[in-house]
Amino acid sequence: MLMNQEVISGIGNIYSDEALWKAEIHPLTPADEINEKKLKSLYKEIKEILKKAIKLKGTSIDDYRVPGGDKGKYGEELLVYQRDGESCPRCGKEIERIKIGNRSARFCSKCQKK
Repeated sequence: MLMNQEVISGIGNIYSDEALWKAEIHPLTPADEINEKKLKSLYKEIKEILKKAIKLKGTSIDDYRVPGGDKGKYGEELLVYQRDGESCPRCGKEIERIKIGNRSARFCSKCQKK
């Protein structure tokens, strides 16, 4: 649901992975099963991540550039996106990668229980 642009715009794989990790929500959790406390946490994290990403001019991975040609700096802030196989910054367990539809999601199975 986070990446459905008709529900909420501006969130793709990068920001979804990061927000779900910060809110400790497993990426396969159905939206209607997220309790109010976790939902409020997710909302807070999404706002903070998007504000910071805008301030840092986005996330430059591969060939993305801002209109002036510079790279966005939010990539330096990433905690789980494209870090599969690395240690979770919170607990140390290995970050996993799963496919959801045609997209990948990274998460920590210890911090983000289903």
